[in-house]
Amino acid sequence: MIEMNIQANNENILAIDAGNTRLKWGLFNTSGIIIEQGAYLHAELTTAVLPVASRVVISNVAGHTIQAQIKALLPRNATPRWISAQSAACGVSNHYGKPTTLGSDRWAAIIAAWHIKQIPCVVVNAGTAVTIDALCIQPASHKDKAAFIGGLILPGLDLMQQSLGLATAQLPMQASTQQSQLGIFAKNTADAMLAGALHAILGAIDRMACELQQHCKQVPHIVISGGNSNIIKSHLTGDMTEQAVIVDNLVLQGLYLLEKFMQSESQ
Repeated sequence: MIEMNIQANNENILAIDAGNTRLKWGLFNTSGIIIEQGAYLHAELTTAVLPVASRVVISNVAGHTIQAQIKALLPRNATPRWISAQSAACGVSNHYGKPTTLGSDRWAAIIAAWHIKQIPCVVVNAGTAVTIDALCIQPASHKDKAAFIGGLILPGLDLMQQSLGLATAQLPMQASTQQSQLGIFAKNTADAMLAGALHAILGAIDRMACELQQHCKQVPHIVISGGNSNIIKSHLTGDMTEQAVIVDNLVLQGLYLLEKFMQSESQ
C-alpha cells in the first residue's frame, strides 16, 4: 500500500469507485494524474484507510450499507459528491430512457473514454459484471460532442461460471484462467465453462462493435477496463485487435472529470 498523505492538498481530488466486489480509490493531483491509489474488498472496509483530500467524488453501485461504510471512512467535515448519471455532462449526452438510472460507474467510464479517444467507442468495463456501452459522435450542430446511445450488461467471467456451478449438480464452480485452454474446442468441463463465458463476452463486444460501426459509419475503438481486461483483450480477433486498448482506472478517471465539470458548473 502506498503511504498516505497526512495533510490534505486543497487542489487534490479523491475519487472513489465502490463496485460490486471492491472499493477502488485514486488521489488525483492538479494535473489530473493519480498520485496514490488502492483497493479494498468490501469485507475490509471496517479497517480501511483513505487519504485526506479536500474534495471527494464517489460512485457507489454497492448499496446503502457500503455507502454508510464509506461515509465512516471520510473526515466528519468532508462533503463528498455522490455521482449519479445525468442527461449530459463533460460534452457527452446520455440517451438512456431515464438518464439517472444509468449506473454511475458506467457513466464515469463513458465520460473518461470520450475524453481519452474523442471518436466512436465501445466502452467495456470487465469486473463482477461486464458492461459494454456504445459511444458515438454527435452531429456538428449539437451542443454536446458525443452521445451514449445504449449498452449491454452481462455477468462477468467468474459470475457466469459460478452461476453454472450453483445451478447444476455436476459442474465445477469455476476454472483458473492461468491453467485453462480457452479455444472454442474445450477438452474438459472446467475449460468449457470458462471458454463459454469468455466467448460470450467476446461475442457481445464483437456484435456491439459491428452495430456501432454501422450506426456511426466508422470503425469504433474498443476501450477496456476492469479486472478481466487483459484476458478479454488478448482474445479479441480480427479488426478489433487493432482498435482495442486497455485503460486502467477508467471509472476513477471519469469521476475526476465529472468532479471538475460540476465544480466549474457551480461557480
